[in-house]
Amino acid sequence: MTTLKDHLIQILQSRQFDVEERDGYLYGQRDDVSVVVLAASDLISDDIEDFIRNVKDFSGRKVVASLSRVDDRIHRHLQELGIHYWGREEMEHEIGTLHLSSVSDTVSDSLLDDVISDEAPQAPVEPTDQSIPIIVESTEERAEQIVKPTISLEDVKYIARHEVQGYRFDLELIPHFLFHYVLNIDEKQQRAGIVAINAMTEHVETWRWGFELVDSIDAPTSKREPAIEEEKALEMARDVISKEYRSYVETVRDYGHAEVIERGKPRDDAIIIESKGLVYLPVWCVEGKGGALLINSASGKIMSEHLHGPESMRG
Repeated sequence: MTTLKDHLIQILQSRQFDVEERDGYLYGQRDDVSVVVLAASDLISDDIEDFIRNVKDFSGRKVVASLSRVDDRIHRHLQELGIHYWGREEMEHEIGTLHLSSVSDTVSDSLLDDVISDEAPQAPVEPTDQSIPIIVESTEERAEQIVKPTISLEDVKYIARHEVQGYRFDLELIPHFLFHYVLNIDEKQQRAGIVAINAMTEHVETWRWGFELVDSIDAPTSKREPAIEEEKALEMARDVISKEYRSYVETVRDYGHAEVIERGKPRDDAIIIESKGLVYLPVWCVEGKGGALLINSASGKIMSEHLHGPESMRG
């Protein structure tokens, strides 16, 4: 079984780092650039505090990589210390990039390139209003748009060959309602993001920055129709966004016999939500000898997999 640490070693080696493991951490050295990585599938706060303490005198770059999610307080603490954090999405991106690079002569962009850059890491800049600089949209008015794919059929065949020995590849357009939101936390702090509601399954997720919307794509597709109305999707998105807002403005104080939740006074424009309408995400649906696979054509992320081979017999 390939572990998270095994993947990280491969990622470092793909960027010509000599890698060794010491005291449970991965140390990479390349010319005059060095990096230390904490790899933990299930991360707890003690792991992070130990890492911060143990590598405080390390002069190179520092990375915490995990398949579990850390809360925003810990994430901000790592940013303040100049420590990069890679969660599940970042690791899936890096592993996918590693696979794709192995079948082409070009070297794909890696988050590791940002880590080893001579420039100091910068915190992401949030939009200051309702504008959406992260979505490239056509100037023409249209009710439906498609997320532009970045993963080719050849890429999908390579991924599927290693995962399920794929033999059938269909590209389906899955409907999503998109909502851009801005949270005005206080006079100086602002957060923004995109909530996507799968209009077939009602699955809710946050989409990353930087995708392009087009009116058509040059590939045979089949389009699935939404099973819910936009009003219901908006209600679901508002619930998720409100919970995120509360996570920033609520403070829980433990007095031993009771916990008290303190809330800051919300602004009149505390939460701004803008609907971007119905958007279709192209998804590669793969059938193979080892099972079925769904691959996000815009990111290369494996969305789900269902094995019907020997693996499915294991308890």
